[in-house]
Amino acid sequence: MLLVSRPCERIHACNPYHGRRRKGSVSHIYVFACQHRIPRDWRPPFSPEEINGHKVRLIQLPCSAKLSTVHMLRPFEQGIDGILVMACSEDTCRSLEGSRRARMRVREANSVLEEVGLGDCRVMLKQRNGSEPAMYRDALEELVAQTQALGASPTRGNNVT
Repeated sequence: MLLVSRPCERIHACNPYHGRRRKGSVSHIYVFACQHRIPRDWRPPFSPEEINGHKVRLIQLPCSAKLSTVHMLRPFEQGIDGILVMACSEDTCRSLEGSRRARMRVREANSVLEEVGLGDCRVMLKQRNGSEPAMYRDALEELVAQTQALGASPTRGNNVT
């Protein structure tokens, strides 16, 4: 079963950046992943820098509970379009509460992004028991579709690393 922290319920028509991105343009995505959920062929130093034509930066975490709201908000200052958090399902998390904490922090990050006008669906949480690359490619494509519907990040003028 694939769980999403909070689906993007609406596209913000009042968002001044809505629709500025051309369809098919490159998205810059950070992927924060629990070390137990990273596909074997993605583990450092073999982490992909590009998946399906989108720039991806993979950050491996000992547990998704280690990811704070500030860690999720800081990359938006540098112009990224979205964040995918890959976590264990809540019933299989080795830290017992790690996935639950990650879910709460993703909600916090999305609410802050909504307050500043970037939209409330730029941070996505995927909780799953497996670590199949195809599952995460699908999640990445879903996040890219959501961020493209919102438009380019208004902070895109900053350096994306």
